[in-house]
Amino acid sequence: METINILMLGGRRCGKTTVLSAMYQEIGKILAGTGLSLSVGNDQTRKELAQAAEIIQQNIRKFATPLTRIEIDDNPTSANRSYNFTLTVDKGGKIPFFIHDIPGEWLTDPQYEGGLRSLIGQCQVILIAIDTPYLFSKMTEQGYGRYHEEYNKPMEIANFFKNSLSTEEIRERMVLFVPLKCERYYNLEHNPKLNIFRREYMRELMTTISAGYRDLLQYLRSPELAGSCTLAITPILSAGGIDFVRFRKDGQTGRMVALYQEPEFLPEERKGYRPRFCEQPMLYALAYILTQTLRAQTGQNSMYQQVAKRLGGSVQELYTALETIQKKMKRNSGILPQDGYYIIQNPVNV
Repeated sequence: METINILMLGGRRCGKTTVLSAMYQEIGKILAGTGLSLSVGNDQTRKELAQAAEIIQQNIRKFATPLTRIEIDDNPTSANRSYNFTLTVDKGGKIPFFIHDIPGEWLTDPQYEGGLRSLIGQCQVILIAIDTPYLFSKMTEQGYGRYHEEYNKPMEIANFFKNSLSTEEIRERMVLFVPLKCERYYNLEHNPKLNIFRREYMRELMTTISAGYRDLLQYLRSPELAGSCTLAITPILSAGGIDFVRFRKDGQTGRMVALYQEPEFLPEERKGYRPRFCEQPMLYALAYILTQTLRAQTGQNSMYQQVAKRLGGSVQELYTALETIQKKMKRNSGILPQDGYYIIQNPVNV
């Protein structure tokens, strides 16, 4: 591995590009005090992130009209998108840093199996993006939403991991489950006027992920992978000042569309485009990569030796960067998740 690669998997139109744009806007704050910097690697990446930010902000401005309800999502990915960055250690080296977004159809189309296996072989972190309203609304006796299987593709993802990849192709990697568009549940939990039964919605979300991705989690926690595969849940408020309201069926496509509006009783400072926690998956990914880089420098992990060589920097500098990032990570407190954040499996002590 001579470059850093993060792969984003998930259903179509779930908002991955929007979140990536919000993350990059926070990158200076994320890396302050770490001795690291992340810069855009080419004009195409800069253009796509700027376009995503403008589109979501245009949509959010429509909510200025009371009771406005609209659909909020990305355009569907029809081809592999690679976002190009460079990660630099201030007193060390630099390394190309790519984030890949693939169409969900690649998981089931045999013609893409080889390419996807090759891509996963290059990736240190796999991010499973979850469209939360489809996961968490209209709950069934299975413990997850009625539309989850159709739109989030949990079975297709699990089958690809179990049937198309060997355990060697998954070992020494981090898999993040990233629920997007969590505004409704976060806002309900933190609003005493609406949460009269004091439900812990974000904690319930963690339980729902356990049910909705049961097959994949059981496989990744099997004896063959439990000692080498790091797993965590990192929820995101993609836009901040909006709430999922209900589904409607598109008359032309038959697709179930999620509608959003500005929530009731929302404080003025949280209205509009106010994404929250979008930086957290990146913090988790960087903490993992730095942990593995330090292990490689001390001879504990040969798989990350090339990354360690290209990043450079002294062991002390990398430890300082790691410790600074860890302080910024939202983590579970004891056995309870904080805002839905939970480290499921942590064999390398990220």
